[in-house]
Amino acid sequence: MASHAAWLYSHSPVWLQNVGLGLYGLSYRHERFGGNFGRHVEGFRTRDRWSPLQLSGYVDEELETLLLRAYDETPYYRERWGAANIKRSDLIGLAASDLKRLPTTPKIHVREKPDAFVSTVVARKGGLHRYFTSGSTGTPITMICSSDDHRRFVAAREVRSFGWAGSSIGRPRSMMGGRMIISRQDAPPPYYRWNWVEKQVYFSAYHLSAANAHSYAEGLNRHRPEVLTGYASSYYLLAQFMLDQGLKLDYQPRALVLSSEKTTPEMKAVMRAAYGARAFEEYGAVENCMLATECEHGRLHVNPDFGIVEIVDADGNPVGPGREGKIVCTGLANRTQLLIRYEVGDVGSWSIETCACGRNHLPVLEQLVGRLEDVVIGRNGHVMVRFHGIFVNLPHVVEGQIVQESLDLIRVRVVAKEGFGEPDMRLMRQRLCEERLGDMQIIIERVPELERTERGKFRAVINRLPKDVLSQAVLGKA
Repeated sequence: MASHAAWLYSHSPVWLQNVGLGLYGLSYRHERFGGNFGRHVEGFRTRDRWSPLQLSGYVDEELETLLLRAYDETPYYRERWGAANIKRSDLIGLAASDLKRLPTTPKIHVREKPDAFVSTVVARKGGLHRYFTSGSTGTPITMICSSDDHRRFVAAREVRSFGWAGSSIGRPRSMMGGRMIISRQDAPPPYYRWNWVEKQVYFSAYHLSAANAHSYAEGLNRHRPEVLTGYASSYYLLAQFMLDQGLKLDYQPRALVLSSEKTTPEMKAVMRAAYGARAFEEYGAVENCMLATECEHGRLHVNPDFGIVEIVDADGNPVGPGREGKIVCTGLANRTQLLIRYEVGDVGSWSIETCACGRNHLPVLEQLVGRLEDVVIGRNGHVMVRFHGIFVNLPHVVEGQIVQESLDLIRVRVVAKEGFGEPDMRLMRQRLCEERLGDMQIIIERVPELERTERGKFRAVINRLPKDVLSQAVLGKA
């Protein structure tokens, strides 16, 4: 049924696609804003100005409940903690500062057996949602949650992201993200669709190029979203195109709330010049086990009542402020798929200074390493910034990496299981060329492993074009 609906959508005229998005928005709006959404918003708003002592007490209570549920209701933690000789009684009264006593959870364990982390009690109730996403590694991970979990995620963003930016997720907004709203790479403009129910204009992240920038500016001016949301690098690239071509907005948005890539000061300056509004950064794991949001003073605060964040050394022990370490998180917002000391795959450090905003109970991340992804340029000038869709629903692919060798050559390096073959490669070529980048040479290379950096990560995207060539290609001047 879902595949039939997708086929029908992709073969419909633009006006009918807009109707379809609005109808989808009706059900999705209830999914996010129904039920206990208002109560969750009030909870995050109340805790926004708590004292450090108040919040730590709340977090420790929530953590104990989570740990006992994980022991009682999830196959993974019952087995893993049992192997480490950790008993149920050891979890009673265990505070956030004691989490170092527990082993970390490698990302590959969640990737391979996502259901092993799901509460058996919640699973019996049914009605769970499954989302496939790649995060920063380029390899899909399955995130599982209930409708109430989803509302809790959105409530936190409403208060700590949109609220701190002076807006609301319920206000007219734009989105530029990974959803394939336009099915073919060679489709004509417009490169946006209108969700009339939520007053949301959705832009394609896969058709962004210097030649198409006018359609994106037109969509913003036509629908006048108050807050711009989505991929940081996409809005940054569009801002570059607009400034280069003299494209202007005929109104002033209130703010941008951006995620998925690190937003640098240079990027923010370019976006303010193009859009006339300030960009606020969000940082979170795709598995919704942590959330850090930018306050009015420009500092990135971790929200422990959403997820506990630790920065640890190679042995899993916490490091002090100013020292880089691995980020691990323990999710408190997802009551379905329980992630405890989960290795998100990023590196960061705590700030050595407090923030002038006064939220001393929400610790400040000083630095994030490795979140700014490279882009890939098609021969047609289209800029591709995220790669979730390339490897989704390819069960024989363990890990994948995109390498741009030249303006017309892309190398796809995959770690594959037995059974990987021509159908998988054909689908990857279709997704890269027909749907995104146009006619290019695609070389698919099987490798035993993808090399890691000194911090234990591999880059999902590598662009080998010289910087001056890449810059010229991005700005449509090649």
